[in-house]
Amino acid sequence: MPKKKFGHRPIVLPDVASRCLYVALIDSIDKQLEPDSRSEENWKNFEKFAEDSPSEYVVDIDIAACYEFIDHQILHREILMRTMDYSKADAIHSFLKRCSLNGRGLPQLSTPSDRLADLYLSVLERQLLRHKLPVTRYADDFRIRAEGWEEANEVIEYAAEYARELGLILSSDKTGIMRAEAHRSRAKNRETLQKKYFDSAKARLTLVQLIQRDYDDVEVVEIPPDDEKALKESMQRIIMEWRLLTTGRRPDMDSYKSTELRHMLPLAITVLQKDPQRIDSKVFTNLIFREPVRLERVCKYVLNRMASFSETDENWSLIWQIIETGRIGPWGRIWILHVAGKLPEGSSDEFRKVLSWARNQCNDRHEVVRAEAAWVAARFKTLTDDVIVELLKESTNISEHALAAAMGHQGDINSSLKKSVINAGKLNKEAFSWGEQN
Repeated sequence: MPKKKFGHRPIVLPDVASRCLYVALIDSIDKQLEPDSRSEENWKNFEKFAEDSPSEYVVDIDIAACYEFIDHQILHREILMRTMDYSKADAIHSFLKRCSLNGRGLPQLSTPSDRLADLYLSVLERQLLRHKLPVTRYADDFRIRAEGWEEANEVIEYAAEYARELGLILSSDKTGIMRAEAHRSRAKNRETLQKKYFDSAKARLTLVQLIQRDYDDVEVVEIPPDDEKALKESMQRIIMEWRLLTTGRRPDMDSYKSTELRHMLPLAITVLQKDPQRIDSKVFTNLIFREPVRLERVCKYVLNRMASFSETDENWSLIWQIIETGRIGPWGRIWILHVAGKLPEGSSDEFRKVLSWARNQCNDRHEVVRAEAAWVAARFKTLTDDVIVELLKESTNISEHALAAAMGHQGDINSSLKKSVINAGKLNKEAFSWGEQN
């Protein structure tokens, strides 16, 4: 999965049976674990902790690549201490060992992993609390109040020392000290900017809450129905300002405001996905070029408009423009292929170009990308026996069921090839049948 700027975050994809087991195991001990730190209420408390701080300084601490370095043995001990259930603790440890042979790491983009990460990070939180430090945490972000500059620096030393004991390190980019007054000033600036967009469309626009989380996206939790029109007008204004900014026609906008505007752009895309006026493709391509991780939000925009608007050619054109940006990693290729597999057949040159690109992805080095590409080829009846044979040679139990589904959807498959796949397991047979019906 792409990081916010450059580089990629490794994502482990277990097979279907293992994922089901993982979810069931964590669900069975959920009540004995830490409360979910990623709740909406906790985000509000995390922000107010800094803004309402009576102390002069607030220390922000972030764990670098947290999920990648969680030690399985330490985690096993914590699970055992919380549950006193050897069989479940051992089963979880066994699953994690299959995911990572070096004894470290949790599968990312997984709710069960989020719950285990909260448990693991609670060890560090307890160590800081033992020093009688006011601490709060949201996911792997810690905030600690400090009365003076010297104490604030000592807090970072404590945190770095205890993190090392857990096999973790602090992020040098995101760990720092800020005056509580600066946090209050940032909150005021954020409120001012929100009022600029939200209150300008209506004398008083009521938003229950704006939450900024998950790669700094801003999300609306609840909007009263009467404010829907005003909100859409505000979101269109955000889109307009972003276009002016990216084309160099807003050189007067300071860096803080431009950053906040970029944070609100994914929200605008979500709010306007059912609006009759389609967002210009350049808004999407500019955003994805700057932050490839936003591709998911753009893909959801396309998918959510399909039922309401006839924009087949426009959608295929957008997908091709995104491909042409050249910043599409394996995670992005999966999302693009997913959208391509949902769109109706087109008649444009862009449709044919995307389809040709999709067929080429059957040779990708990533197994899941190949499986998604096979489904797109089957969706448009271009999946051949020769391609299937090559895909099956390189497949494991992570993707073989997906390939069986693609074969079922394609239909005109060599009978002996079909028989060999169906007889390979009950799940393959079910997948093949599902592909025939979908």
